[in-house]
Amino acid sequence: MIVVSQPAIAVVPGGGTLSTVLFSAALLIFAFGIRRAGSITARRPLGTAALTVLAVWLLLDLALAGVVASSISSDTAPTAVLAFAYVNVFVQFLLALVAVMQIGRLGVVPSPWNWAPAWALAAVSASWLLTQVLGALGTTQGAIGLSNALMSLESLTRTGGTVLIAVLAIVLADRMNRPQPTADTSISEK
Repeated sequence: MIVVSQPAIAVVPGGGTLSTVLFSAALLIFAFGIRRAGSITARRPLGTAALTVLAVWLLLDLALAGVVASSISSDTAPTAVLAFAYVNVFVQFLLALVAVMQIGRLGVVPSPWNWAPAWALAAVSASWLLTQVLGALGTTQGAIGLSNALMSLESLTRTGGTVLIAVLAIVLADRMNRPQPTADTSISEK
């Protein structure tokens, strides 16, 4: 899942919903910008569509979470629910991959920071994959301890990647909005 787990929001009633809604809103702001020049995809169709569909998919996933949870508790279709969970993760990953590749290729964000979203996606994906592989291996005491450590690492990479991208967006936007120094041509020659 792409959404960041944030402990401070988790204790607030509805915090998971708020986190997903805010993350989706951030994706839309990155896709379209506040002004036309603020889009990190240069409003090119593929990157903008990938970020927009990802934002909508995350909100749809949030809306379907209650349905999926109730079907797990009633044990009516556990295989279908598991299949949906993996399809959900794959679709989110695929949309994020398309988006980060477009952000990196378009060069709206200065190099090398245009690849920061791809770095964050790679770190989150690797930690998620390791957690899934270890979870499938077994439930020995050592595996459970390692699994808990990997889940903590996964949470850290999700939070750290999101914070890195947010800080870079603020710093780079501020740097681009500063007036550029010009050479003083009013000095007379002697």
